[in-house]
Amino acid sequence: MLDRYTITLNSDELALVLGAEVPDTYEPQFNAAPTKVLPLITSAKPDKISFFNWGLMAMWSNNKAMSPKFFNLPMDSVINKASYRKKLSTHRCVIPMDGFYLWKQVAKKQQVPHYFFYPDKKVFSVAGLWEEDEEGTKSFIMITRPSNEQIGDFQEDMPAILNAAATRRWLESEDEDELNDLLNQVSKEEFISHTVSPKIRDIEGNDVSFIKPAPASDQHGNYTLFT
Repeated sequence: MLDRYTITLNSDELALVLGAEVPDTYEPQFNAAPTKVLPLITSAKPDKISFFNWGLMAMWSNNKAMSPKFFNLPMDSVINKASYRKKLSTHRCVIPMDGFYLWKQVAKKQQVPHYFFYPDKKVFSVAGLWEEDEEGTKSFIMITRPSNEQIGDFQEDMPAILNAAATRRWLESEDEDELNDLLNQVSKEEFISHTVSPKIRDIEGNDVSFIKPAPASDQHGNYTLFT
């Protein structure tokens, strides 16, 4: 699962990169996590940043556990489940980010966090769907695809990353076959990664130090030689 990412640009930089209006309420996120209100762009308002909760809150309200199925949506489910295919036609969004965190299993009870980003630290978009519940709360779910070789050492899935052209088509297209094809496009670009502090586990935390390289240590703060 993917449950942490970053979007670290200031508002002026983000507006320039995305070509979209950025509200004054925007703040850089060094530890974007499920349940937080985070920036995205919807197909309904492609020229403006909106802020939705990460995780389908209508599902969450009836469950106490933080299940990945509330904030990560496998690509196959988008294509094969009628409820998501319906959202695909009207409720698409893209999630801007410039990096994400993954945990690597190094022992039976040890996981070491790593931060992934492109060499030029560029912003990229990830496909998503959104919904609005009966109380008017808007939330989104991030679409994932099977991992490439680089990410496969960490887990079986990765964000459904869209290049610039695919991002525009994802927001504009009304052709279901084309949208499915966009989800299947796999980038050949490789990420850079390094180990980071396990303090990213703190959902409430949001500090630039989170993305800085740190000695490999597990979720309990114990240092390890394995990375």
